[in-house]
Formats: sequence, structure tokens, C-alpha cells
Amino acid sequence: MRTIAAAADVSVQAVSLALRNHPTVGSGTRARIQALARRLGYTPDPQLAKLMHHLRAGRAQRFTASVCALTTRPPRAEETFCDLLLDGARTAARTAGFALHVVHVDSAELAGASLPRRLRQRGVEGVLLLPMAGLEALDALLDWREFSVVSATLSVTSPAFDRVVADHFANNLALAQRLREAGYRRPGLVIHAKHDRRCGHAITAAHAWQGMYGGGEPVRAHVCDRIEAGALRRWLAEERPGVLLAEHDQAARELRATGAVPDRLAIVSCSARPEKNGRFPFPGNDDKPREIGAVAVEKLAQKIATGQRGVPANPHTTLVRGEWVGELPAPAALRPVQGGGGPAKGRCATSRRASR
Repeated sequence: MRTIAAAADVSVQAVSLALRNHPTVGSGTRARIQALARRLGYTPDPQLAKLMHHLRAGRAQRFTASVCALTTRPPRAEETFCDLLLDGARTAARTAGFALHVVHVDSAELAGASLPRRLRQRGVEGVLLLPMAGLEALDALLDWREFSVVSATLSVTSPAFDRVVADHFANNLALAQRLREAGYRRPGLVIHAKHDRRCGHAITAAHAWQGMYGGGEPVRAHVCDRIEAGALRRWLAEERPGVLLAEHDQAARELRATGAVPDRLAIVSCSARPEKNGRFPFPGNDDKPREIGAVAVEKLAQKIATGQRGVPANPHTTLVRGEWVGELPAPAALRPVQGGGGPAKGRCATSRRASR
């Protein structure tokens, strides 16, 4: 690095920062130093890089850098999953020595230039993308080359960053297996079309797989823009599920509120969230949002320490497995919406032929 510094007529510290893509060195100077390093045949020593990362991590309590947790959700919007994810991120940030600021971006900032100025004033080096209000394309929001970025959501459609998210497909296959072991053969999924897209269709894909190949009976999912009593009743009469799967707890409450779901029909949550007392109001899958937030910040800290900035050429996804929570009622206490212990014989035979 001394050789590069002499050739570039800069300090050794400037070379060190430039090779780590640190924003305190101007983009033009960084590009010039990096090009010169390549021409001179510079390659980093992996053992030394590992040691320096360890030494920087050892200064954890001095808050050596600032991280921005960014979302388009309104400041006062309460959503248990997002709140728990942020709680896990805050804890991991403190451990890593980062000051974490939450920035709520409105529609004006999505189209304006005030956000980059705010982040520069705060000395932000890393950006953690939280769940958004909707599906968001954030290509023009920032000059992403200035920041290390990790996404903790599937709701950012572009750019494609490294991300840490729930393993929706595996989680819902495990949920289906739990239901089969308990004796349920006809689980029926109700999911909003927007949430289905938000999860990359992984929940509906897992539901379809278990119905066709997982040992259960195929039940067409009820994918809808909104939950309506009339459409729900028709679907229940046609598909006759033995247990309902809701995308999350709020959707489960909406299903009960319609009055179309008999009390004897159990509802399981594909994304169960604890109440303030720690209890889960519905049995189902806990996506572990705290762990998602913590792992995302750990990966972001590594990116900052090693100078990985901008949109990666080959983005990676880390999947976090969930776990079953709550007690499932015994199937013997439940009956299908219509008829006896299952679908009519003729319908069952038709379903089998269709699945083939």
C-alpha cells in the first residue's frame, strides 16, 4: 500500500480507505487508486484482512459507523413482524458497534434528492432495507455505489441486493407436514394476491406441492384481492377444507370476522406473531423475525468492514428457517364445512385424476 500511495501521491490511509470503498474518499480518487492498484498487481492478504476485521470488530462499543434502516412504512405503522425484525437488527447493531437510525421514506423522497443529503450528514456507511409498505423499486432512491446494503425483505423488487429473508417455502412444507401428522388431509390456504407476490409465490407453491406430492389431498388455494364473505363461502363449499391456513394472524382475524368460517374449523397462521404477553393467538409457523434482523445486520457489518458497496453482480439470499408454535386442536373435534368426514367420493376421484 505504501508503493501505491507513493505512485498515486496520496497517504497510505487514503489507499487503505479507497481499497475498502470507503465513502470518505471521493469516488474519482477511489477509482484512480483502485485502477493503479490493479496495474501494480496488488492483491490483499486474506489473513491480514481477517485480522483487521477482527481488530475493527473489537472496537464494538465505540460506535465507529452509522447504519440506516430504511423503509417506506409510515412511522406510526405498527406491525409485529416488522417491529420484531427491527428489534433484532438494533441488538445486532449495538453488538457490532454501529449506531442504527430508522429512516421512513415518503413518496416525495422517493423522487427527490433530500435523502442522500440526510444520510451523508449522519455519516451513514451501510443501509439495511426493512419490509416496505408495498412492492418497491428503489433504483433511483440513492447512488447505491456509496453504501454497503443488505435487504431484510422481499418487498424491494430492485435493485437486487444480498438479502436475508424467511424461508417461506420450507416453512410451509414443514407446516403442512405437521398438519398431516396431526391427521389433517385437506388444508385450505387463503392468501391475499399482494402478499402472495410479496413472498415470491413461495407460500402458494408449497401449498400446491404438498397437495400434489406431499401425501395430502389437493385443495385449490383461495387467492384474493380482499377477503369477502360471499366468495369465501363459495370456496369453502367447493373445496371443503378440514383446516384453514391464513397468511398471517391479521388475515386469520379477518377470516373469523367474516362470519363465513364455522367455529369448528381451525385456523393456522403461516406467519404467527406473538402478542405483547408473548403468547401466540394462532398456532402455526413463527418466521423468527428477530433472527432475520440480526443476521441481516451481521452481514451488513461484514460488508462495511470489507468495503463491499453498491449492487452486487451476483446477489446472494440467506434463508432463515422458522419453527412451529402453539397448540393445534385435535382433528376429531373438527368437521368439514359440508358433509361427513371428507369430500364426496366423486369429487375425491376427480381431484386425484387432476393431480396426475
